[in-house]
Amino acid sequence: MKPLDKIVIIVGAVIIVLAAVGIALWKPSPPKNLPKFEQKEYAVTWIKKTATISPDNTNYYAYDRIFGKDEPYIGNVSIPVYNLKSVRFVLTWEDDHLTGILFKRGKDTLTFEITTPDGKVESEETKGNGVIEFIFDNINGVPPVDIVKANSSSEALEEVKCYYGDKWKDQPFQIKVSVKVGEKLFRPLRRLMDKGNNFTLTIEYTYYEPQIEEIPETPPPETSAMNIMEEMSLSDRLYPLFAYAGFH
Repeated sequence: MKPLDKIVIIVGAVIIVLAAVGIALWKPSPPKNLPKFEQKEYAVTWIKKTATISPDNTNYYAYDRIFGKDEPYIGNVSIPVYNLKSVRFVLTWEDDHLTGILFKRGKDTLTFEITTPDGKVESEETKGNGVIEFIFDNINGVPPVDIVKANSSSEALEEVKCYYGDKWKDQPFQIKVSVKVGEKLFRPLRRLMDKGNNFTLTIEYTYYEPQIEEIPETPPPETSAMNIMEEMSLSDRLYPLFAYAGFH
């Protein structure tokens, strides 16, 4: 081989070695101030909550008049929440004009009636006293979502609202309570004293409310070619170059 050829080969080898060293030692600088477009994941947990509410008429009294038209109690109540699960009505009463010591006479009869927003009627009556309970359950089920993607918790909550159940939200239940006085007309004074009866009414409802919690990100394993090269020693990186037979 001519001396000039050897010089060319040596210069070329030096250039290749320097380039290889530069590539081996170069590390890309991380991007700065670049916006992240990947959305976060949020876990959605549905919590059952209970609250009470009063009807529009809180004068809990039903009249049974001798003269004129009877005046039953009439009221309405609307539940102002989404994801309504159940509504419970509990009426408690006791006849306030009974006579007799051993045997009570003149027991009133009270009838409690509820009409649901879809027109179904539930009715029950008791005599003398009693507790009447109506429960309307499984109105809405648990909304079918447990994970959403969003840029923030407030945005995630807005996304969850798309799954809300609105059956019977802000729709009225009609309440009617009537009393039939038990005192006989042949005892007019006692009958005049007994105008009807009072009662107490409790309305309780249960609904589902979402609880939003961000799911921590799990970093992916680093398996890129650059990571593998960074873990190699300099001699390992340059070995393929010096192992070339024409280099010796």
